[in-house]
Amino acid sequence: MNRLAALVGAAFLLLPAAPAHASTDGERLVSNQAELNAAIGTAGTIVMADGTWQDTVIDLRAPGPLTLRAQTPGKVLLTGRSALSLNSPDLTVSGLTFTSGQAPDGAGSVISFNSDRGRVTDTAVIDFNPGDPATPYYWVFFKGGHNRFDHGLLKGKAHQEPLVGNDRGQAATYNRVDHTRFADVPNLRRNGMEALRIWGYGQWAEEGAEEGAYFTIDNNLFEHVDGDDEIISLKSNHNTVRNNTIRQSSGGLVLRYGNYNTVESNAIIGDRYPASEGIRVSGDHHVVRGNYVQGVSGYGLKVTSGEHLFDENHKLDYLTPDFVPQPNPRTPHGYLFHYGQVTDSAFTGNVFTGNAKSDIHIGWFYKNHWPGYQMVLLPERNTFTGNLSHRPEGGVAVTTSVQDTAPPLTKFSFQPNAFRGNVVYGGTLDVNPPNSTEGIKVVPSRDWTPPAPPRTEETGPSWQAR
Repeated sequence: MNRLAALVGAAFLLLPAAPAHASTDGERLVSNQAELNAAIGTAGTIVMADGTWQDTVIDLRAPGPLTLRAQTPGKVLLTGRSALSLNSPDLTVSGLTFTSGQAPDGAGSVISFNSDRGRVTDTAVIDFNPGDPATPYYWVFFKGGHNRFDHGLLKGKAHQEPLVGNDRGQAATYNRVDHTRFADVPNLRRNGMEALRIWGYGQWAEEGAEEGAYFTIDNNLFEHVDGDDEIISLKSNHNTVRNNTIRQSSGGLVLRYGNYNTVESNAIIGDRYPASEGIRVSGDHHVVRGNYVQGVSGYGLKVTSGEHLFDENHKLDYLTPDFVPQPNPRTPHGYLFHYGQVTDSAFTGNVFTGNAKSDIHIGWFYKNHWPGYQMVLLPERNTFTGNLSHRPEGGVAVTTSVQDTAPPLTKFSFQPNAFRGNVVYGGTLDVNPPNSTEGIKVVPSRDWTPPAPPRTEETGPSWQAR
């Protein structure tokens, strides 16, 4: 039995049973942990009384649909060592606030979706941090499928692990986070503190084209989220990131591992915030369209180079004697590349304005860490259509990395990427073979007003001041 399960068991054994109170509409009003435990599994709707609930571990499970809600949204305060886990299908929780506490010892998360078709809404986790920032746990974690966390507030996380995570197992599919505000995550110079890290099929370079996490991230707001250089980190196939706004945050929206992902209609507003980035892409068969990247201190769009590991017969191909591949028995060939080559992807209708570095960099990371990494596979067979670049301060708008053709790299040749109907206002081009500038129109004038960015719908709990 793990420590969290033991703590839950103790709550049932040590606290005396007490009757729950029936409210006027037939819902069951509970005022303490014992009443809550007694009501779970016997009531269709449980109402937690307003007030402070100290050291409350809610192990929610029922033979059928069950709703747990705050008496007044936002006024049920879970403090101390508290947590919530949804452990059977068709559970709904709303109106809770976790604050001024931390997850119980041994808990992997504050809110856990351990089954299917659960929903947590109108709920906040605020400054729910352990004393030691190295203590790892998520604030929201998905292990089952078809679950939803929406209209939430996740604010002030200052310890190890992402705010939201999706499990590596194949049961964690079709989950969703939407209309939630992420705010005030400091940079502790620790890796692995993304706002969302979406594991699933595709994280180990699995080769199935239809399998994936199918996670949806939409209509969320990110403000001053600085914990990691990857604010949203996709590490699986078939995810959708849509209609989100990232404002004044360090890092960017990153397709790290996996293929067949869609990133559309997001607004990234940098305002030259330190270490702010746009979109970074690795892998194949992605769709990146209709996004708006303004004023980031880095690149607007980074299309990475990929790492070469195998020859045409899927045997390890050592380009240099100093190369040490990254072993991983979970991958199809026993080794994991650092970045996947970007191929057969579509970049359409994106707007870039006022960014410090190139708006589009194709082949970013080429030969980086050479020869320890073999990052020599340039992007190829991708299409760039109808993208707009506005350079009010001038500078290079579109960059493509130059291929090194010295031995041992003479063996590589790459197909060009296709450009159609792209326009650059006030910038220049640094486009190298096998690519060409055909399909990129350069307008010398910088006097151009970009369209308005996409708008995110109202985010956060209903009771939060907006």
